[in-house]
Amino acid sequence: MTTNENQELQQEEFVALSSIFGEEAFQLDTFSSEPYLAYTFKLSLENNVILPEEKSNITEQDRNFINKSSREFTLRFHFPPEYPSSEPPSYEIKSLYCGTLKIDQSIKDDIEKNFKRLFIPGEVVIFSWIEWLQDFMINKLKIYENEDATLKNMIQSEHQIIEIVHFANVANTEEQLNEEKIECPQITHGDQFEHKKSIFVAHLASVYNLQQVKLVRSTLLLDKKIAKASHNIMAYRIVQENGIILQDNDDDGETAAGGRLLHLLQLVDAKNVIVIVSRWFGGILLGPERFKDIQNCARDLLEKCGYITNSNEQKSSGRNKKKSTNIIK
Repeated sequence: MTTNENQELQQEEFVALSSIFGEEAFQLDTFSSEPYLAYTFKLSLENNVILPEEKSNITEQDRNFINKSSREFTLRFHFPPEYPSSEPPSYEIKSLYCGTLKIDQSIKDDIEKNFKRLFIPGEVVIFSWIEWLQDFMINKLKIYENEDATLKNMIQSEHQIIEIVHFANVANTEEQLNEEKIECPQITHGDQFEHKKSIFVAHLASVYNLQQVKLVRSTLLLDKKIAKASHNIMAYRIVQENGIILQDNDDDGETAAGGRLLHLLQLVDAKNVIVIVSRWFGGILLGPERFKDIQNCARDLLEKCGYITNSNEQKSSGRNKKKSTNIIK
C-alpha cells in the first residue's frame, strides 16, 4: 500500500468519524507541530455517542448511567504516513480525570493493550478503538461509583456503630458513660481558596488519640462535597503522656502532599492537631504550585486557630528533634 493510498484512507476515515460523532467531537488539530496529521477526539459518555444500531444492545441500567453522566474522555490521535498499511495511529490521553474517576496507570495500560490488539495492518482502526473505549470507560465508571458508594456506606455504618455503642451505655452510671463515650472533636473549616479553577479548603480539629483522628476523618467524609473531593490530604501530630509524638500523614492520591503537610506541622511545632486539606481538581495542572496552595491553606487555618505563634515560628530548624513514631493505619 502506497503513501498516497494511506493518505486517502486516512481522509476517508476522518470524514466518516466526523459524520458519526460530529465535527465538535472529532476535529483536526490545526495547532499540531507534528509533521503528519493529528486529530482531537472528545468521547462524551452520553446518548449522543451511541449509534442507532447499538441502542438495542444497551441495557436500561447502562442507559440510565450514561444519561446522568456528563463525563468526557479526550484523546489526541496522530496518523503516521504508514497508517493503516503497517503502523497503527499513535495516541495521547489528554484527560487526567473522567468525571471523578482518575485516569491512573492501570487504566492507561488496559487501553494500550487493547488498542494494540484491535489493530490489523491494512485496516483503519479509530472507530473500533472508540467503540471499545466507550464500553470500557462506562464499566470503569460504574465499578468506581459502586465502590465509592460502598465506602460511604461503610463510613456511615462506622459512625452509626459509634452512636449505638454510646447510647447502649445510657443505663450505666454517669461516670462510666463519661469514660466510655467517644465524641467527635469540633471541626473548624478554613476559607475557600481558588487557583486556576482548583479549589482548596482546610479542615482542623484538636485530637489526643488515634480514635479521634479516625472519627474526624470519617465525620468529614460524611459530607458529600468533601467525600467527592479529588484529594483529602491529611497529617496529624499527637503528644502522648510519655512525651513521645505520634504522627502520620496520608497523600490520598496527591503524591508527597501528605508528607509536606506533616512537615509544616513539625516546622510550626503544632501539637495534638489533625489537619485535612480538600482539593477539588479544576481541570488545569498546577504542577509544584499545588503544594504551595495546600501549605498556605493549612497554615492560614493553623494560625487562625492559635497553633502558630511567634515563639514556635522562631524556633531554629536545627533544634533537637523529639522522639517520634509513625503510626500505620
